Amino acid sequence: MSVVNAIRVGFLLGCAALARAAPGADELRPFETRYDFVWRDMNAGSASFSLQRLSDTEWSYTSRTQPRGLFSLFSAANATLQSRMYIGPGGVRPLHFSGRQGSSGTTTAEVSFDWEQLRATGRFDGAEVDVALRAGVQDDLSVQVALIYALATGTTPTGIALFDKSGVRDYEYTQVGAETLRTPLGEIATIIYRSHRSNSPRSTRFWCAPAYGYIPVRAQQQRNDEVEWTMELRQLHRD
Repeated sequence: MSVVNAIRVGFLLGCAALARAAPGADELRPFETRYDFVWRDMNAGSASFSLQRLSDTEWSYTSRTQPRGLFSLFSAANATLQSRMYIGPGGVRPLHFSGRQGSSGTTTAEVSFDWEQLRATGRFDGAEVDVALRAGVQDDLSVQVALIYALATGTTPTGIALFDKSGVRDYEYTQVGAETLRTPLGEIATIIYRSHRSNSPRSTRFWCAPAYGYIPVRAQQQRNDEVEWTMELRQLHRD
């Protein structure tokens, strides 16, 4: 699995299957973060994320991965993803997802979400997509915002539904503990959540910080008992 796919599939979390309607979007604040990415004990590079408010109900979320060392040889590890989404009384709904990779900015994804017709259409990783939607489905980026938003507004996520070119993948989502982490921002108290797909050997844990609007401070994917990658927060700015 490439670095960027690991980030997309693992770190970008699962969607928050909302147990109730979400409150107004004024409880969500724009932010910028940067993480160090370690792949099997190797410093593979960094990933940055930026959440911006476009209007009362529309937001954009952008991720950029910057590989380091040998990982720079893989164009897929140098990627920019962007999701435009609605956030309001109905919760978080993706509207458009795009992906670019390499220094040339080659397009890897352009997907539009039609919530009236309940279809997601476009291109994703070189394939034409036309996928049926259901309430709560997220793309690779809106999924993280949906989780943060749900936790910040007092909703307990119980499941994950993530859009894929082949359909929709479902994950379980549970709280598994708490830990105070030492970070460049100081010691931060976190709550640990775990996502797992049925019959998969992989699981992903997220250390979310209530004091920082539940933005993840650490994320880590394991295959059985072996750690495959870890991401650690290095910078955080919130408006």
